[in-house]
Amino acid sequence: MAGKKSVDAAPRDSRGLLRLAASPALNWILLAYAAVVIGVAWAYTGSRIHGDYEQTLDEERTRLRGVNAALQAGTLAMLDDGVGEAVAGANELQSGGGLILADRAEIIATLGKQLAGGSYVRSLFLSDGVHFALTSRAGRFGGPVIPQWLTVSGTPLSSAAWVGSPIADPDHAGAMVIPIARRVAWGKDLTLWAGALISFDGFDELYRKSSDQITTMGLIASDGTILVRTPKAEMRDVPTGATVASSEVFRRAVAQGNEGIVEGYGPVAKKDMIYAYDLMNGYPIYIMDGQSRDDALLPWRKRRRMAVATTAAFSALVLGMTALLNHSQRALRRRDHHYRTLFNNAQFSVFLLEGDRFVDANLTATRMFGLQSDRDAIGLAPWDLSPEYQPDGQRSDELARTRVQTALREGGTSFEWLHRRLDNGVNFPAEVGLSSIIDGNTVLALAVVRDLTARKRAEHDLQLLSAELMRSQDEERRRIGRDLHDSTGQTLAALELGLAQLMHDTGSAALDRRALLEHCADLAMQCSTEIRTASYLLHPPLLDELGLLSALRWLADGFRQRSAIDVRLDLPETMERLPRDNELCLFRVAQEALTNVHRHAASPWVSIRLKSQSDTVTLEVEDVGRGMLRAGDSETPGSTPSMGVGLAGMRERIRQIGGTLSVESTSRGTRVRCTLYIEQPPQPVST
Repeated sequence: MAGKKSVDAAPRDSRGLLRLAASPALNWILLAYAAVVIGVAWAYTGSRIHGDYEQTLDEERTRLRGVNAALQAGTLAMLDDGVGEAVAGANELQSGGGLILADRAEIIATLGKQLAGGSYVRSLFLSDGVHFALTSRAGRFGGPVIPQWLTVSGTPLSSAAWVGSPIADPDHAGAMVIPIARRVAWGKDLTLWAGALISFDGFDELYRKSSDQITTMGLIASDGTILVRTPKAEMRDVPTGATVASSEVFRRAVAQGNEGIVEGYGPVAKKDMIYAYDLMNGYPIYIMDGQSRDDALLPWRKRRRMAVATTAAFSALVLGMTALLNHSQRALRRRDHHYRTLFNNAQFSVFLLEGDRFVDANLTATRMFGLQSDRDAIGLAPWDLSPEYQPDGQRSDELARTRVQTALREGGTSFEWLHRRLDNGVNFPAEVGLSSIIDGNTVLALAVVRDLTARKRAEHDLQLLSAELMRSQDEERRRIGRDLHDSTGQTLAALELGLAQLMHDTGSAALDRRALLEHCADLAMQCSTEIRTASYLLHPPLLDELGLLSALRWLADGFRQRSAIDVRLDLPETMERLPRDNELCLFRVAQEALTNVHRHAASPWVSIRLKSQSDTVTLEVEDVGRGMLRAGDSETPGSTPSMGVGLAGMRERIRQIGGTLSVESTSRGTRVRCTLYIEQPPQPVST
């Protein structure tokens, strides 16, 4: 029983999958699956977009740091060319004898020698807070009075450097310079400030080299004063020397440390910015460069649009495919409903086999085979609905496998089969049409079963009716023949006698009346002969009285006389009497065959052969005429006629008594052969 359950499991599982595929639940499953796929796609896209966003910002910060480092190196070189040379001059003056700043000529000469850097260094100066000396490239020399822009007096002692606000360049109208100085120890108690007026117009060139990477760059004093801003065109509303000390982004930068990245609303650029900043080594100056957040994220936004468009297209594709699948599923479900309706309403049983097991059946099959539902057929084999043996003695399972193999080999086959109901065990005949197909390793077959019980019963009833009709016909012929012989024949015989007596009595009457009487006597004699012959043909009394051999000899003699066709008899001298129906059947076959020879064969002779053996009796009627027409030929003048309804009736008569009838016809003649099988009486058992 465990094996049976395991065999049934696979068909039932596949049937369950098929029903799931045709169920409305699959539409919801497809929709849920599409929603999950689209959700996952958008979640993945969002994650990728966010990751790309963070990566883009990190790359931008790294790039700004790199640009800032390059800017710082260039700016420090400029400061060294200015402030550094001024410090070197102060150190030279101190080592030369400790001159005081009052010796202005010596100081100016020394500073003039140090003024050898780039043109961006406009002037070098020294100051002790009381005295002041300046040397310019244009030959201008500053006086002893400390200028207003030199505000070093308030610088804390801890500060090693000082930077002032931007001022107008004394030597170049319209240009700006920035005073920057470093503290220099002079003697034991005196402190000097050595510095330079530096123009940072060269930042424009640095900006042009880096404009593809940054939006702005500049220098900001540690107190928030804007020293240099590039490009100037974007900051016309911010005057030189303005301060950003109150801006949130500057305060956060100072709070974070001397270097780093700060992001926020730019007080000068008036937009969201990303700044990289670094406090210049040894100077209270921040070097900064920045990039607009929108510009920094522009490549990311392009990639985001592409990702969103791709995901939207994918989502549309998934939705379209889901809609198409749902439409196809609904159409398939409608077709399946129509198919199941036609399948179940069919007036014949239909089984679907996979291998040698049923995987589906219609409702007609459940009623025909006494099943409670169509599912009860799943997992059964064809021989489970059949008796163990078929009528020919073969086992049902072996014969069923042979039929399936035949269907596989030929594509289809049909045959009669004996089935059995499962509810009451009653057997019934059926016609089975089997068609099959091989799909890979799977063998599928469709079996259509039609119950032949009603047809077999009708055929049996028809055979009984036919036999009864023929029996009635024979009885009627016998009665008519007897009546003709006994009644009408006797009357005609009396008429003959009366006419003969009348001719004797008339004597020498007029010759014309005697001739008329003789003619009437001849007609009466002819009528009597024909009636006697007709009565014998309807039912020969010799057949009942003396048997088949005498009846055949009488039939041959009469046929020879009527047709002038030679009849060759090959009959046994004696034979045992056969059952009445058998003798009558053989006689009718011979009678019908001779009639066809007379009417159609155009043969000069005909032979009648009768052979009697222990279990069979064979009758043959053969001629050498022109034969019969084949099926599909048409009768034309001079052609050979086909088999008539007489032989068809004889075939049915012989079939009813268990015999066989065959007709062999060629252009050289026709042979009709009839064979009857004789049951032998049981032999007595010797003791």
